[in-house]
Amino acid sequence: ATPSAAPGAPPAIAADLLATARRLADLGDVKAAEQHCREHLALHPESAEAYFILGLLNELTNKPKMAEDYWKRCIYLQPDHYEALCHLALLAEANDDASGAAALKARAARIYKRQQAS
Repeated sequence: ATPSAAPGAPPAIAADLLATARRLADLGDVKAAEQHCREHLALHPESAEAYFILGLLNELTNKPKMAEDYWKRCIYLQPDHYEALCHLALLAEANDDASGAAALKARAARIYKRQQAS
Protein backbone atom coordinates (compact mmCIF):
# COMPACT_ATOMS: atom_id res chain seq x y z
CA ALA A 1 0.00 0.00 0.00
CA THR A 2 1.22 3.48 -0.79
CA PRO A 3 1.19 6.06 1.97
CA SER A 4 -1.51 8.69 1.57
CA ALA A 5 -0.33 12.06 0.34
CA ALA A 6 -0.26 14.84 2.87
CA PRO A 7 -2.78 17.59 2.22
CA GLY A 8 -1.45 20.63 0.43
CA ALA A 9 1.24 20.90 -2.18
CA PRO A 10 4.83 19.77 -1.73
CA PRO A 11 7.10 22.50 -0.37
CA ALA A 12 8.85 22.86 -3.74
CA ILE A 13 5.57 23.86 -5.41
CA ALA A 14 4.84 26.41 -2.69
CA ALA A 15 8.36 27.84 -3.02
CA ASP A 16 7.87 28.04 -6.79
CA LEU A 17 4.66 30.02 -6.26
CA LEU A 18 6.54 32.60 -4.20
CA ALA A 19 9.50 32.75 -6.60
CA THR A 20 7.10 33.23 -9.50
CA ALA A 21 5.19 35.89 -7.56
CA ARG A 22 8.44 37.80 -6.98
CA ARG A 23 9.43 37.49 -10.65
CA LEU A 24 5.99 38.68 -11.80
CA ALA A 25 6.13 41.60 -9.36
CA ASP A 26 9.56 42.56 -10.74
CA LEU A 27 8.05 42.50 -14.24
CA GLY A 28 5.18 44.72 -13.10
CA ASP A 29 2.45 42.08 -13.45
CA VAL A 30 0.79 42.96 -10.15
CA LYS A 31 -2.41 40.95 -10.66
CA ALA A 32 -0.60 37.70 -11.50
CA ALA A 33 1.92 38.21 -8.69
CA GLU A 34 -0.90 38.78 -6.21
CA GLN A 35 -2.66 35.62 -7.42
CA HIS A 36 0.50 33.55 -6.89
CA CYS A 37 0.88 34.97 -3.36
CA ARG A 38 -2.72 34.10 -2.55
CA GLU A 39 -2.28 30.56 -3.89
CA HIS A 40 0.84 30.25 -1.73
CA LEU A 41 -1.05 31.54 1.33
CA ALA A 42 -3.82 28.99 0.69
CA LEU A 43 -1.14 26.31 1.16
CA HIS A 44 0.88 28.13 3.84
CA PRO A 45 -1.24 30.71 5.69
CA GLU A 46 1.72 31.47 7.98
CA SER A 47 4.04 32.60 5.14
CA ALA A 48 5.58 35.91 6.20
CA GLU A 49 7.29 36.27 2.81
CA ALA A 50 3.97 36.08 0.92
CA TYR A 51 2.58 38.87 3.10
CA PHE A 52 5.75 40.88 2.48
CA ILE A 53 5.33 40.55 -1.30
CA LEU A 54 1.64 41.49 -1.03
CA GLY A 55 2.75 44.59 0.87
CA LEU A 56 5.13 45.51 -1.95
CA LEU A 57 2.39 44.98 -4.55
CA ASN A 58 0.00 47.23 -2.63
CA GLU A 59 2.69 49.87 -2.27
CA LEU A 60 3.25 49.71 -6.03
CA THR A 61 -0.46 50.23 -6.69
CA ASN A 62 -0.59 53.21 -4.33
CA LYS A 63 -2.47 51.49 -1.49
CA PRO A 64 -0.25 52.35 1.49
CA LYS A 65 -2.78 51.31 4.16
CA MET A 66 -3.14 47.83 2.63
CA ALA A 67 0.65 47.60 2.27
CA GLU A 68 1.05 48.53 5.93
CA ASP A 69 -1.46 45.85 6.98
CA TYR A 70 0.38 43.17 5.00
CA TRP A 71 3.79 44.20 6.37
CA LYS A 72 2.41 44.16 9.92
CA ARG A 73 1.17 40.59 9.32
CA CYS A 74 4.61 39.74 7.95
CA ILE A 75 6.44 40.94 11.08
CA TYR A 76 3.80 39.36 13.30
CA LEU A 77 4.66 36.01 11.70
CA GLN A 78 8.39 36.72 11.39
CA PRO A 79 9.41 39.45 13.89
CA ASP A 80 12.93 39.67 12.46
CA HIS A 81 11.86 40.35 8.83
CA TYR A 82 14.31 43.17 8.15
CA GLU A 83 12.85 44.38 4.85
CA ALA A 84 9.29 44.59 6.18
CA LEU A 85 10.49 46.61 9.18
CA CYS A 86 12.34 49.00 6.84
CA HIS A 87 9.26 49.47 4.66
CA LEU A 88 7.08 50.07 7.71
CA ALA A 89 9.60 52.65 8.99
CA LEU A 90 9.51 54.51 5.67
CA LEU A 91 5.72 54.43 5.70
CA ALA A 92 5.66 55.78 9.25
CA GLU A 93 7.95 58.62 8.17
CA ALA A 94 5.69 59.40 5.21
CA ASN A 95 2.77 59.59 7.67
CA ASP A 96 4.68 62.01 9.94
CA ASP A 97 5.00 59.38 12.68
CA ALA A 98 8.58 60.18 13.71
CA SER A 99 8.52 58.15 16.94
CA GLY A 100 7.03 55.10 15.22
CA ALA A 101 9.58 55.37 12.42
CA ALA A 102 12.43 55.69 14.93
CA ALA A 103 11.28 52.61 16.84
CA LEU A 104 10.98 50.55 13.65
CA LYS A 105 14.41 51.72 12.43
CA ALA A 106 16.00 50.83 15.76
CA ARG A 107 14.42 47.38 15.63
CA ALA A 108 15.59 46.89 12.04
CA ALA A 109 19.11 48.01 12.99
CA ARG A 110 19.27 45.44 15.82
CA ILE A 111 18.15 42.70 13.44
CA TYR A 112 20.67 43.80 10.81
CA LYS A 113 23.52 43.71 13.36
CA ARG A 114 22.41 40.26 14.57
CA GLN A 115 22.29 38.95 10.99
CA GLN A 116 25.77 40.33 10.24
CA ALA A 117 27.17 38.68 13.37
CA SER A 118 25.93 35.22 12.42
